[in-house]
Amino acid sequence: MDYKKLAIVGEVGAGKTQLVRTLSGISPFETEAESSIVIGKKYTTVGIDYGRITLDDDTALGLYGVPGQERFSFLWDFVNTTLWGLLLLIKHRETPDFEHFNTMLTYFSPAEKNTPCIVGITHCDQAEPEALTAQAQELKSMLEHHNVSAPILNIDPRNKKSALSMLHVFNSINHQV
Repeated sequence: MDYKKLAIVGEVGAGKTQLVRTLSGISPFETEAESSIVIGKKYTTVGIDYGRITLDDDTALGLYGVPGQERFSFLWDFVNTTLWGLLLLIKHRETPDFEHFNTMLTYFSPAEKNTPCIVGITHCDQAEPEALTAQAQELKSMLEHHNVSAPILNIDPRNKKSALSMLHVFNSINHQV
């Protein structure tokens, strides 16, 4: 069986753990612990969340959700090799964390490594269309600055259909490369 890796990265609370939970065909390995600092939620990922999904008879996809805090960048190193894809998650909110998004693009360097990449905007179910368009435009500018061509999708990590549609886009991108 051919084994591929999908790294799911992004800021704290963007939905990385939930996406692994939603997509995984096995009971996912989760590394959430109670946060010792104020991050806007009670639990945070402190290791690698891992799940797996079978794509077809010959291919399995490992789902690697890594913590968003830079102090865990040693875990970013662990997953940042031979990737089938890189999913960058960013939360929609009044002031999106573009600085963190830029850090992720710099660190994972999808253009240099020729890694197919998708940007997923989460927490957008209550968002105004104009605000989502403005955020997508800012993200597109940042992607261009890093020479990355990537679709920007609204993703609901809790919804299986939404999560699977993202995998279909990755599959299309990987067949074009």
